[in-house]
Amino acid sequence: MPLRRARIEKVSLSDEVLARLADAACKRVAASVIRRLQRMTDGMQSGEDTQLKNVWDEVCVQVQGHESVFWEEAYIPTIRNFIVQRLERENSHTKQAIWLQTDEGMEQSDDEAVDAVVDEDVIVDYILSSYVLSAAADWTNSRIEKEQTQSTEHDLG
Repeated sequence: MPLRRARIEKVSLSDEVLARLADAACKRVAASVIRRLQRMTDGMQSGEDTQLKNVWDEVCVQVQGHESVFWEEAYIPTIRNFIVQRLERENSHTKQAIWLQTDEGMEQSDDEAVDAVVDEDVIVDYILSSYVLSAAADWTNSRIEKEQTQSTEHDLG
């Protein structure tokens, strides 16, 4: 009985180039958003006894497990707004490249022409979840670690 070989999907060079262009653009946008959040101290919700120094620290703590009641009403809209503002500096081809990395963009690219409509809300959500919040999930510093330790002790105590 002959062995079956697993079918390996070949990625075209153009798809690889597009993916790399989109990834680089998403990383630029996310880095810019993170820097803005690191400079932001107004509107911090963590209280006066906090170890946290800026809104980015707060975002990291919340993504890593201690989501505040302000998460959906304040943090997410602020981050989305920063992404939108930064995306305005990207050209339409870059936005299309990012769009094509999203589930919606992949589905549409199979059916429509290159000049298909790009849904910027989908791009914003993609950068938010795949780049900004993903970075927050992995980000650490001594302030974040102390805050997490205090939160854990408070939860246990």
